[in-house]
Amino acid sequence: MSLLFDASAIINLSHSNKPEVFMSGRTVSLAEYEIGNAVWKRVRLTEELSEIDGARVLRRISESIALMDIVSIRRVEDVLRLACEEDLPYYDAYYIAAAKASGSALVTDDKTLRRKALKYTEALGSVDL
Repeated sequence: MSLLFDASAIINLSHSNKPEVFMSGRTVSLAEYEIGNAVWKRVRLTEELSEIDGARVLRRISESIALMDIVSIRRVEDVLRLACEEDLPYYDAYYIAAAKASGSALVTDDKTLRRKALKYTEALGSVDL
C-alpha cells in the first residue's frame, strides 16, 4: 500500500534524518504551508532556531516534498462534509480524503487525526515505519 504523509509525520521524519521514508510517498499541497508555519513558530515564537537555520530546515524539507506525489481532491464539498461529521479542521479532513481517494495509508503523528482516519483508511504513525 502506498503512504500519504501529513505535515506532522514529514516534520518528525525530517528531524530524525529519515526523509527517504516519506520522499517516495504522497502528500497534499497544504503540507508545505503547514511545515512552513511550524518552522516559523520555532524561529519566531519559541526561538529554537535562528532565521538562517529555519530557512535551511525549510529548504531541505521543501526539496524533499518536491519529490513526492501531490494528491488533490476535486470534490471539496465531500471534504467539508467529512470535517463536519468528524469534528475535524478542514485541512485534517483533507488528509483523510486524499489518503482514501489515492488508496493510501495515512501517516500522521497527530493522535486525534489518526484515530478518526482509521474509520476511512489505514492510519499509521511515523514511528511505525
